[in-house]
Amino acid sequence: MTESHKKFATISVWLTAILLLIRCFLSWVDVKYLWEGGMHFNLCYTFFGFVGEAIGVAAIMMAIFNRWAWKWKWLRWMHNVPELSKTYTGTIVSDHDKITRDGNLLINQSFLAVTLQLKTDESYSRALTATFIELQSVQYLFYVYQNEPRAEIQNQSPMHYGTAMLNTTNPMLLEGNYYTGRNTKGSMSFMPTQ
Repeated sequence: MTESHKKFATISVWLTAILLLIRCFLSWVDVKYLWEGGMHFNLCYTFFGFVGEAIGVAAIMMAIFNRWAWKWKWLRWMHNVPELSKTYTGTIVSDHDKITRDGNLLINQSFLAVTLQLKTDESYSRALTATFIELQSVQYLFYVYQNEPRAEIQNQSPMHYGTAMLNTTNPMLLEGNYYTGRNTKGSMSFMPTQ
C-alpha cells in the first residue's frame, strides 16, 4: 500500500467517524428517548442506520476528494502528493547513442492514481504502474513503462520495458533517470508546456 493509499484510508476513517458523531448529535433527542425507554434493540438498529449514512456520505465525499478536492489549496495540508497533471516538453538522452531527443510527457492524475505517456518522434511509452515515493525527504515519481518504437525503426530499437524516476521537488522542472531492459540508461528533463 502506497503512502497516498494509507493517507486516503486514514482520511476516510476520520471523516466517517466525524460524520457519525454529527449524525448522532443531530438525533440526540431520539437517541436519548430510545435509551431512557429501554428500547436497546431499536437504539442499536438506529445506530447502525447512522453508521450506514455516515459511510455513504463519506464515500461520496472521498470520491470527490480523490478526483478534484485534493488539488484545492486549502486541503493541501492533509497530504504531500504533488499536483503534476499537465503536459510537459523536454529532452531524453540515452547512453546508447548519446543523442538528445525531444519528447512530450503527459501526466494525468487523481489522488490515488497517476498515469504517464511519453511521445518522441521515434517511440511512444506509457506507464504500466506509477507511484510517488519519498527518499531522504525528496519526492519522486517512480514508474515502470512499456516503450513501443515506430515500426520502421524496430530493427534497431525493439519494444522494451523500463523504469524511470523523476524528481518532483520542483513541479516546474521534472528531472530524473531511466533504465531499460535492453541494458541502456539515460536522463530526462521536462518543463510544463506553456
